Amino acid sequence: MKTNGVVKRMKKEDRRKQILDAAMTVFIQKGFKSSTTLEIAKAANISEVTLFRHFSSKQEMFLEGIEPILFSTLEGSINTSNELSAEAKLEYILYERIRLISSNYGVVKLILTEESLLSELGSENFMNRILQIFKNMLIQIGVPRENKEFPLRLLMGSLLSFLYMPERDEKNIKIFVSKVVAIILKETS
Repeated sequence: MKTNGVVKRMKKEDRRKQILDAAMTVFIQKGFKSSTTLEIAKAANISEVTLFRHFSSKQEMFLEGIEPILFSTLEGSINTSNELSAEAKLEYILYERIRLISSNYGVVKLILTEESLLSELGSENFMNRILQIFKNMLIQIGVPRENKEFPLRLLMGSLLSFLYMPERDEKNIKIFVSKVVAIILKETS
């Protein structure tokens, strides 16, 4: 980066973000297996050597790139909604997940298509981890353990439906969320 003719070095965390953004763009365009570290480096406007100073492999970039979309944001939504009523908490989390899918459509689709890669990498089963987070959230809001399969399926199915039938209209999303939450609360009370 140049400032008044002087080359200024990027901070390490900014460079990592730049590389991750470029990697996720390349992965979305070409798929994980068809992407190369050279393509990622070119997309980030850096050398491949610089890329490897920050990441040991494209697998590391992939895993670090998808983690926030899958887990950090979900756990953050759950923590943010801790003080809300059961209904408001469910509405908030479902709404936030739908917005996340809409704004990160390419990455979410990539994650689903690369599920076998995640297993090959020896990674924890990502879907099981998400399911466990949702199970714990349902228990927190008072859904009895023995009754959580239906609401869990309804939540997961609802979220996946927005991958295949995207919706950008906030009003329609809120109406959908209210209906799903009403069904969950009615069925589990």
